[in-house]
Amino acid sequence: MARAGLGAADVRAMCHAELTAWLQDLLASMGIHSPTGGEVIVSRRLPKPSA
Repeated sequence: MARAGLGAADVRAMCHAELTAWLQDLLASMGIHSPTGGEVIVSRRLPKPSA
């Protein structure tokens, strides 16, 4: 966040949709791709969803 010039208060003021879009852009700029289509990220905390 600091690299983008945003502080914690700025992030807190964002709505969920704005924050999600901002994070997706940030991850894309870092070369980290978010899942598209039917891809699922499985977490150690959450079980894999049943088909």
